[in-house]
Amino acid sequence: MAMMALGPVVFSLVTNLHETEYTYDAEFAEHQVVGAGPIYEATGDGETPFTLSGKIMPEHLGVDGSLAALEAAKSAQLPLPLMRGDYFPVGFVLIKRLRQRHNELNEGALGREIHFTVDLLRVGAPSLSIASQVLGLFR
Repeated sequence: MAMMALGPVVFSLVTNLHETEYTYDAEFAEHQVVGAGPIYEATGDGETPFTLSGKIMPEHLGVDGSLAALEAAKSAQLPLPLMRGDYFPVGFVLIKRLRQRHNELNEGALGREIHFTVDLLRVGAPSLSIASQVLGLFR
């Protein structure tokens, strides 16, 4: 069963997702008032960053190419659909940063444990002209 899917990458037992973090902000315009405190006007939702963290253990569970797919998706700089394992669509996101940390290096300098963190930013749904580029990442 999938824990979560980010575009072409499905997080599962091999690409083990062990933590998600969401931040929900609201935006306000501040209006100064003479002789009183400021008045705040709601202007909508702020940026909604997400962080996904996980671990891959190549020598025990193999490698499924998911880190390479995440790197390609980040480089493409296209909005990707994010869906939880219960099939709830979180929305479209951009990959702002992908970090990897290799622990317990083997003779080929590859970590026996590879910890990864993906920083995402919620964005609006892509236009139809971009949708074909997004679908191209699934090849």
